[in-house]
Amino acid sequence: MAVQKQTRFIRKLIYTLKKGYGFQVTFYKVTNETLNLETGARTPTIIYQKVNKAIILPSDLQRKFESDSTDKGFNYGAYYDTALRKLIVDPRDLGDFNIDTDDYFIVEGERFQVVRAFKLYNSTAILVLGRHVEGSKRYMITDAHIESTLIVEQTIGEA
Repeated sequence: MAVQKQTRFIRKLIYTLKKGYGFQVTFYKVTNETLNLETGARTPTIIYQKVNKAIILPSDLQRKFESDSTDKGFNYGAYYDTALRKLIVDPRDLGDFNIDTDDYFIVEGERFQVVRAFKLYNSTAILVLGRHVEGSKRYMITDAHIESTLIVEQTIGEA
């Protein structure tokens, strides 16, 4: 009985957070890649799941240092900034889409690679950690709906 109350409380809390802090996030999964042997171009096959209200937590910006060899001076900077983004997603919004570490998501036009995704208490939510990928191909799928109205008028007259 107590577990059901806690689960219901968490679901209400997630619903409230989705209303206040929910943003649209699209998750992408590369299922297959076809290689053109003549041009060398790779064509990925991608499935995606759009989540209309995912809770986006503030981004953690960290400065990383990377060195390629020891005891050597640097000709240019070895520091770079990485951003870690956290999302809380309602599993009911995902349907049968499973989030893996090979997937990525796009928030506000920026691509984030999924670092880790794990279920929270009693599968009430999924916490997704994503690392910002600077300068990578987004492979964004854009839905477009074009509507046009054509009015044709024709007059027939006697010659």
